[in-house]
Amino acid sequence: MKIRTRWMRTAGVLLAASLLAAGCGGGDGGSGPAPTGDAQWQAVVKAANKEGHVTWYTMAPQSAQEALKKAFEKKYPDISVKVRSMGIAELNSALEAEKKTGAEGADVATSVAYSWVYEKEKAGWFADLTGGSLKAPEWTSSGYLVNNKIVVAPLGLIVLGWNATLLPGGVKTYTDLLNPKLGNGAIGVVQPEPAIHADNWAFIEKNFDQNWLQKLAAQKPTVFPSAFALQEALAAGEVAVGSFVSATDMVGLQDKGAPVKFAVTNPAWAAQNLFFALKSAKHPNAAQVFMDFFASPEGQLAAARNGYSPLKDVAPKTLGGKSRVVLTDVKQVLDPKWGPEYLARWKQTFGK
Repeated sequence: MKIRTRWMRTAGVLLAASLLAAGCGGGDGGSGPAPTGDAQWQAVVKAANKEGHVTWYTMAPQSAQEALKKAFEKKYPDISVKVRSMGIAELNSALEAEKKTGAEGADVATSVAYSWVYEKEKAGWFADLTGGSLKAPEWTSSGYLVNNKIVVAPLGLIVLGWNATLLPGGVKTYTDLLNPKLGNGAIGVVQPEPAIHADNWAFIEKNFDQNWLQKLAAQKPTVFPSAFALQEALAAGEVAVGSFVSATDMVGLQDKGAPVKFAVTNPAWAAQNLFFALKSAKHPNAAQVFMDFFASPEGQLAAARNGYSPLKDVAPKTLGGKSRVVLTDVKQVLDPKWGPEYLARWKQTFGK
């Protein structure tokens, strides 16, 4: 299975996230596993155990947060993970304030604020990653590791979802939504704003039907402002099928007993999450151990199970593992003209 990323090919920068084996742990008389690997890394792990915790600011899916925290603390019981889930504006503001004041805060962070992250990487805000897991070829030769400072993770796998009560037969691909029986509001869609949403619409046009906008507009779908709103409507039976729903959220709704099902298309689109460790971290060794664990097979199995992993031994165990996964075209999303132009075309087509 191949992952194609236009940004990787054109700019040499892009995704990464899911991971390779840390194989290290332990501490001075602590309860953690004995450290392995070279002496330098053993010293990092021992120092991390003494630091005792790592603070993670994140926009990653909730299930990925919980699973990664649980798996890490099981492997490194002397290091607790303090998780703060926040949105783009709050995370950017918090990191900028901590950088300015020197206050204790994030050691590692996960963001989808692509422009901000790459700007700060160029400004030298992020630490070089020293763990052995990120030396695996799936990282070093694929574009999933950016300048040895940013790990790009395809955690935001987008799928087709439906209400099993209203649509027992379900759907398999985007073109199934063009069935006339699914007209007059039965389909839920998310408007192409911000630009990352528009990138998903463009992905469908390119990979399934170049006239997708016109054909779907003729179905008179119900438009939602976000995937969350669409997913709630789907579970409540307000729409029969949704074209932009999160795989991890759909699994969560199923676990709560909601009558929803979903299908991973081929190809499938995934929004990338950018992971990095901060130079200003007050627990720099714990930050390195956390990033290394995230990049290990064990960490990836925890974090990316409902998304996709670049690791060949882990990918088949993820929801996206049987599909060709296309990642956010970051260069396109960051183009200041592209998003507004796409939105204007969409509004004209949909009569908004």
